[in-house]
Amino acid sequence: MSQKIVAGIDIGGTKIAVALENQAGGRVADRRFPTDVARGPEKIVDEILRAIEEMLAETGAALGAVGIGCPGPIDIERGLVLSPTNLPGWIDFPLVELVEKRFGVPVVLDNDANAAALGEYFFGAGRGFRDLFYVTISTGIGGAIVCEGRIHHGVQAGAGEVGHTIVDPHGTACRCGARGCLETIASGTGIARRMRERLAAQNGGNVENYRRITAETVVEAVRSDNATARAVWDETIEFLAIGLGNAITIVAPQAVVIGGGVAAAGELLLGPLREAIGKNVTMLPIEKVEILKATLGSESGVCGALILGKSALERGQNVR
Repeated sequence: MSQKIVAGIDIGGTKIAVALENQAGGRVADRRFPTDVARGPEKIVDEILRAIEEMLAETGAALGAVGIGCPGPIDIERGLVLSPTNLPGWIDFPLVELVEKRFGVPVVLDNDANAAALGEYFFGAGRGFRDLFYVTISTGIGGAIVCEGRIHHGVQAGAGEVGHTIVDPHGTACRCGARGCLETIASGTGIARRMRERLAAQNGGNVENYRRITAETVVEAVRSDNATARAVWDETIEFLAIGLGNAITIVAPQAVVIGGGVAAAGELLLGPLREAIGKNVTMLPIEKVEILKATLGSESGVCGALILGKSALERGQNVR
């Protein structure tokens, strides 16, 4: 294969996706595997890079650039992963430097929510909109702002972090150091934790007795009309509507695209969320803001990482 290809890496707190793509947009190869954060960043990154090397060897492709989406906070200028709440041990980790040394090609790093937002903007639910606010609700909650095809980064790539806006000042302590962040309540982790706590309080047991409960099992229980699950879900909607309503009021996007595992609940989430946001947003015509489910699913992050890689390849230099 004479044409150079790009690699896209989507690093998450629970899973990693890696893909190779040619400049025409054709997928050459891909791999997925669990993150297993207990191994630490060096071993995780080594597995990622070995996966790319194996795919290159299998396909005979020549690598031209690499794009990476990784949970923030990150330092785009220095190519560092600083201290993500769902990647313990990744402290000032020189991710870009390691990848550059391994492959000798341009590498660009961005926040994982920013990468997913680019994927949805160009190939998913965001197609046709001038600007959008993207939010992913899974292990944590991430957000991103896309304006005319470009990410608005802000200071230290921190723009759009709706998951760490405070919606309950007296709420649960967040791993970021604040208290009452939206992520502590409405992320998949937060939903499961609150369900466990309610069941333990109701039944007089220990929270650990309910450790198998996940956000997915809560959604299933809501569909089965379980009263406790319904109370947890209604509270989730209430606080999501506060956080996203604030984001809409500040950004005034044409669309809000919601991705991540919790978005798999579909209209069980989106229907009441649209109604609740409509009551919270009063400074702009909310009917002009589309609230949509992401359409790329687990592909949004790696698609965005490939877009980042292509931007580096086209410029012929590292775009950090």
